[in-house]
Amino acid sequence: MTLNLARSAFVIVVLAAVGASVFRVSTAPERVRDRRDTARSVCIGSGGQWLQVGNDEICQKDELVDGQVKKI
Repeated sequence: MTLNLARSAFVIVVLAAVGASVFRVSTAPERVRDRRDTARSVCIGSGGQWLQVGNDEICQKDELVDGQVKKI
């Protein structure tokens, strides 16, 4: 009796873990897109430029250091 209960609990936990993994993988592109959009709006809102360098997208900001404009 306790062995069947333990096996059932194990199967339920494994199925829940597999289901959660499938959900995370299937929604990953949407989460990446949301993060990129948020980063882009924060960059532009703070005075930066959103640039594409190769396959990467970066935020380029100008900063005034000792009276000179430097790219960071």
